[in-house]
Amino acid sequence: AKNNKATTTKVPKKGTLLKDTAKKAVYKVTKAGKTVEYVKPVKNTNKAITIPATIKVDGITYKVTSIAKKALKDNKNVTKLVIGKNVKTIGKKAFAGCNNLKKITIKTKLLEDKTVKKQAFKGIHSKAVIKVPKGKASAYKKILRKKGIGKAVKVK
Repeated sequence: AKNNKATTTKVPKKGTLLKDTAKKAVYKVTKAGKTVEYVKPVKNTNKAITIPATIKVDGITYKVTSIAKKALKDNKNVTKLVIGKNVKTIGKKAFAGCNNLKKITIKTKLLEDKTVKKQAFKGIHSKAVIKVPKGKASAYKKILRKKGIGKAVKVK
């Protein structure tokens, strides 16, 4: 008897933790076969962290639509961060206390006041530069100020 079930990839259920070795990060499935949340880096020693638009694990491509609360909290090593274009939600204190985080590139146009949680950017480098999508500078500046960036942080 032939067993063809071994070739079928089982789609991880919501809540399953996935480790993406290529992107060196841990993700949590938020919608089976569709979307994931960036949970944390595999190692806290990386200086540059990219939260991609999509990841591929076991042949399944997921959109990365959120960043978990405290994902990089108090990470003193990270200096550069890229937030992918599918991210809609950034959790509470996601980047709080990353006091060496000087360069942030936000590719997503989906962030809103209610989707960027409390203190998400509190305590990043006081002279950080945040690059945002065209036409989003003033809106994102307002949101990010409320979520903890200092007065000297440039949003452009």
